[in-house]
Order: sequence, then C-alpha cells, then structure tokens
Amino acid sequence: MSMTNTIVKLDIEALNAEFADLGFQERIQRLYEYFPVDDVLFTSSFGTKSVVMLTLVSRGNAKQKVHMLNTGYHFPETLAYKDTLSEITGLEVVEILPDAERHQQTLDAEMWDAQPARCCHYNKVLPLKAVKAEHVVWMSGVHSYQTMNRAAMRIFENVDGLIHFHPLIDITEGEFLYHLEKDKLPRHPLEAQGYGSIGCHHCTRPGQGRAGRWAGKDKDECGLHVS
Repeated sequence: MSMTNTIVKLDIEALNAEFADLGFQERIQRLYEYFPVDDVLFTSSFGTKSVVMLTLVSRGNAKQKVHMLNTGYHFPETLAYKDTLSEITGLEVVEILPDAERHQQTLDAEMWDAQPARCCHYNKVLPLKAVKAEHVVWMSGVHSYQTMNRAAMRIFENVDGLIHFHPLIDITEGEFLYHLEKDKLPRHPLEAQGYGSIGCHHCTRPGQGRAGRWAGKDKDECGLHVS
C-alpha cells in the first residue's frame, strides 16, 4: 500500500471545493481517481442508514471491501441484514473483532451500563484504530443531521494524519428516502419495530432518529466519529 499520506490543509480545501458540487455517486467514483482502492478503508454499521451508502460504493468500485466492527453485542437481525446487503451489493465484508480479553472485561462488568464510553472504546475505537493505521482514507456514511458533532463535519477532513471522507455528509433525510425508494432497497428488519438507529443491543432502544441510542445517558456517539 502506498502510504501517500502527505495531504496538507490546502489540499483538503481543494478537495472539498472540487467535491462540493458533485452528486453522491460522483463523489465516490471520483475518490478512486485520487486514491487506489487498497488505500481506502470503508466502514459500515449495517444499521438503518447503511444500505444507501453500501449501494453507492458497490457501484463506484466493486473491489472496495467493507469493514464492520463486530462488537459481539449486535442484534441477530443486524448480522442477518449484513449478509443480505453483502449478497445484494456484492461487496466483501471484513469483520473487525475487539481484543478478546478487553471484550470479556466489558461482559463481566456489564460495562455498557455503568461505563458505556469505555465499553465502546474497548469494542469499537481500539479495534478500528489498528485498521485505520493501515489506510490513507477512511470513508464512512455519516449524515450531518444525525448529531451535533456530525453537523460540523465536511466532505474531507484531515484527522491525525488520516483523511476522513464523508460523501453523504450533506444528504437530507428526504434525499436519503428518495434513494431508498428509487432503488427499492431493503430496510433493516428492526426499523419496522420503531428502531430509528441501531447499534449494540444493550444500548439501543426504539426511538425516532438516534433517540434510542444510549437512551437516558449523556451520550450520542460511540467515539468513532469524534476527533
């Protein structure tokens, strides 16, 4: 892999200016004019907002692998949905597993209840950190309307030497629904039961938008998308 991680702030500004007026599909396709596919880390949670991004990426570059953080606490429906979307899109899924000892600590202490941030750190943040170090670009399907933190994100950002690429950051809820309906894409099985956003089963409840994530706790991000 060519670790061409020499992008400076001016280059990021130029990329943002170039990509701003492109459509979502065009943004993803053009990314590969700048970076080879092996330099790009694409992650997905296979949640309620994942299928549009997965579909666009599969059309943009069928060789792109999709990494999923398997925390050990996913709903069975999410794992089944992962298999369904992998089959539909043709994208190869690579699971990232947490350190077994740290994961066991979260289980023994029921850490998701008293220390949810630490639980996320052990099962998500640390496992992904090692994988991020092997890539130049991290592509994810975050939307600006989801949280206050994401509202401040741009298409390209340079975070600690890693280029973050958010091709759908400025998509509206209406545009997202349009893509779902236009392509007749399958929804997450739990969405029909009132789950607007889906993570680990301990910390996810039915609710509109992300209201069901870490309900009752002062937390709306797992830590992956907080610089």
